[in-house]
Amino acid sequence: MFVLTWLAAGRMVIKGKAGRVSTIDQLTDLHAWSELLEAGLPPEAYDRIVPKRSSAAAHDVGQRAAAAAIVSALEAELGQHRWDVLPSMTELEGRRGNTEGIVVPELAALLMDMVDAPLDSEVWIPFDFKGQLTVEALRRGWRVLTASPLGFSQLERQLLLTIETGQSQPPTVRAEVERDAAGRPIGRADFALVMPPFAMHIKDSPMSMWDITGTRAYEQFARSESWAFFEFANRIDKRAVFVTPQGVLFSKGQEQRLREYLLNRGDEGTRVQAVVTLPPGVFPTMGIAGAITVLDATSGSDAIYMADLGSGRRSLQEAGDIVSAGREVALRRAQSDKARLVSRDEIEANEFSFAPSRYLRRVADLGDNAVKLGDICAAVRPPVSSKEVTPIEVAEVGLADLHQWQPINRDIEKTVYLKSAPKDSTLVQPGDIVISIKGSVGRVALMGTAAQQRPTVVSQSCLVLRLDPKWQDKHLSPEVLVMYLRSPHGQAQLEGLQVGAGVQHISPGTLLSAVMVPLPSERTYIEIRQDYDRLCHLENQVASLEGEIADISQRRWPDTLQ
Repeated sequence: MFVLTWLAAGRMVIKGKAGRVSTIDQLTDLHAWSELLEAGLPPEAYDRIVPKRSSAAAHDVGQRAAAAAIVSALEAELGQHRWDVLPSMTELEGRRGNTEGIVVPELAALLMDMVDAPLDSEVWIPFDFKGQLTVEALRRGWRVLTASPLGFSQLERQLLLTIETGQSQPPTVRAEVERDAAGRPIGRADFALVMPPFAMHIKDSPMSMWDITGTRAYEQFARSESWAFFEFANRIDKRAVFVTPQGVLFSKGQEQRLREYLLNRGDEGTRVQAVVTLPPGVFPTMGIAGAITVLDATSGSDAIYMADLGSGRRSLQEAGDIVSAGREVALRRAQSDKARLVSRDEIEANEFSFAPSRYLRRVADLGDNAVKLGDICAAVRPPVSSKEVTPIEVAEVGLADLHQWQPINRDIEKTVYLKSAPKDSTLVQPGDIVISIKGSVGRVALMGTAAQQRPTVVSQSCLVLRLDPKWQDKHLSPEVLVMYLRSPHGQAQLEGLQVGAGVQHISPGTLLSAVMVPLPSERTYIEIRQDYDRLCHLENQVASLEGEIADISQRRWPDTLQ
């Protein structure tokens, strides 16, 4: 903040907005800072320069002289040209881990392209903690409304604006919103770029005072992302761009209520026009993946454009490159297999999910001879485990056990403790299918006799699928279901259902309602069972050969020679 204050002061002097202070050298004198304070320098910034104690005066004189010399050199090099501190500020804040409200530069540029407001339009940016987005908007020739439901001053943003414009209160930036006679904010705007704070609770916060619809929205939408989406969707008349974590696109509860509301708004106000998912790393030092949702009043189409820039993730450091490479796709200027139009009926049929991955992974149609996974299987969730040792000790089957074709017959090594005695129906049984639904999604194995050796449950990242016995008469068995779920077609279905701002997962409800399973004929059923038995036999042979290889390679010269 010390550096930003000095740069802001220097720009005020150079632009002739510093009262009677006309040269940078004068800033070594404390009286000059009083002039700056009267000219509009924020008091919080002034307090960072002027010493509170006389004992610190000597040190501060030297510090001011050194700072003045640096700023003078900068003036000599750049003069009246722009002092662009955005790149260095983004990098510095990233190293310090103080990145709330900051995005990688490539995403900032894409967001401005998506706002797409005419020159000299006013764009409402209510949550810009550091000033990055406000500065980018000013550079596009827009005016900016910064009024925020958070209701507190942003010193860093104000200093950044002063560095950008040379003025403590730029006329192109407005901080106040229109209010009614009771003081309630009623302001509206044509355009907005909204990136609310993540995971903030609305109740008892200043944001709950904003209620443009008069419906006490904070009771329906308790978290900042969904609340801000609802509130500003009803305040913007032409076009709004929202930046949130991806959870808003697929989570149940209040997020699903929001999506249903947005999809069913009809022709009143703005409608959802596009959804673009982003790779992890676009919010520096934060591993969560983001999403852009565009609402537009001119969106007459009955379909929503969905694009996925987050698939095929690499390191977090490459997030900016990924966004840059996908820019034309995000703006709908280039065709890609990572983007398509999705009808509103299709979205409604898929639990109102706005996650592009749900619609972009296309698999061959199984035809009419297929059933929902939930129609043939019951799901058994893991019971609540305890971190403390309790009298209830059980085996736990998890990811490490889901690597073989043969049923799990060997002893399960991992032991966990439960808070209460489990019902028999929640224990894993021979013939159950164990599937991973979190992390390494889609691993599948068949439970064997290991479940009879001691009580067994699944880990928190897995789910049990228990086939209804009545389907055995229709040529379905646990072995056939394992074969299908592990097939390329089955895995493609599972991959298309994965969502997650950080860790990929599939909700049990989505798994049961969205995955379709083919019903084989009697002849095909027999062939599949033969294939399964052959795979188990080959797996046994491989294990035997690997054991023989290990024995031959080690027996001649063991680690301990006799």
